Amino acid sequence: MRTALLTLIIFVSDFSFASATAQSGDFSRPSKDRLPGVDMAEGISQITGTAISPLLGVCSAGAWRYFHTPSAQRGSLPWFCHPGAWVFGFAILGICILKDVFGTVAPPLIKKPLDMAEIFENKVSGLVASASFVPFIATQMAQHFDATQAQICPSAHLFYASLIPIASVGFDLRLLFIPLGIVAFLVVWMTGHAINVLIAISPFGFVDSMLKIFKVAILGLVVLSYLINPYFGAAISLLIVLVAAMLAPSAFRLTVFGTLFASDTIIPWRARRFVTPTETHAFMARPLAGVPTRTHGRLVRSPDGAICFSFRPWLILSRRTIHLPAGTLAISKGIYFPSLLHSTDAGDSSTRIILFLPRYRSHERAIADHFAIPDIRESTLTKGFQAAKAWLTGTLNTGKAKYAELQHTRRA
Repeated sequence: MRTALLTLIIFVSDFSFASATAQSGDFSRPSKDRLPGVDMAEGISQITGTAISPLLGVCSAGAWRYFHTPSAQRGSLPWFCHPGAWVFGFAILGICILKDVFGTVAPPLIKKPLDMAEIFENKVSGLVASASFVPFIATQMAQHFDATQAQICPSAHLFYASLIPIASVGFDLRLLFIPLGIVAFLVVWMTGHAINVLIAISPFGFVDSMLKIFKVAILGLVVLSYLINPYFGAAISLLIVLVAAMLAPSAFRLTVFGTLFASDTIIPWRARRFVTPTETHAFMARPLAGVPTRTHGRLVRSPDGAICFSFRPWLILSRRTIHLPAGTLAISKGIYFPSLLHSTDAGDSSTRIILFLPRYRSHERAIADHFAIPDIRESTLTKGFQAAKAWLTGTLNTGKAKYAELQHTRRA
């Protein structure tokens, strides 16, 4: 099933970039047999589609431009159009396909580290695309926009230039298009990357498949809407950018969460050097006292002995500290990582409120001793649809009211 999904991604992406490049050719010179703005719409769709799957998008665009450029002009193509670049990229994609094919029969403890390694591949390809591919497309869009305005109505173009002083002194539209293109790419990439993180940390193959299908569906929506009409494709792409911008803060926190979890899994020997049970690296498992889910910080004890969560908003702002709610605490060892459970009364069911990094496996006793937590529980492994639903709901939850409404916050 996963092989079919990946094949569908490759097919629709190749077809999308094939159509765009075959019709538009040189972006800087608007086609006379096309309506104004079609090439601009194609650029928006290309940036959005590449943000969803950077390595696939860049390799597909590079390969298509290479084969549809005369041999004498191939030397002027950007680096990602060189066969060495896109062949290497497609080889990495092939490894990912093999990982998904054999991962269906491999134990999770073997496949999950490979899924987490794919997180870093997505980061590298996203960085490369944002630094080279997106500026290239945005530059062509800027040149096309300027050429189109002058071609449609030269007098109006000169009139607007006279009204805008910065335009009359030769304002370079790339200074506008490139930053906008990079910002749009980054917010969509970050949201798509958050899906990769959920796939990597999910203990259920069924959830993995559903998340992959969802990501394919978004990419397919961009492609199909463009094939129906370039303007419709641009509108869908801009809608995706808008939704991604709204989800960007949550996606950023999930990206930090996934990066640290993946690094602890792939290079555990390095992670173990930073184990500090007295100031434990942790993430919020649900909103608490106005602090969002998956905020990164440390579990510490205040001078009066209270257990607190200390963090920096957006990782760089001034440090804040909140007290954990009153009640009974317990540490669950977990399968991949330990967590902190909370219950208001002895008879209530426990709620996970803090997640520890995988580096703290086997350090549960040291954490419990420092924070005076007497209860250490073994992990309980559940299976089936209800377990997968509970995990996904808990991972994406907005929190119970009894936690979200606690506002006892203080400055450290």
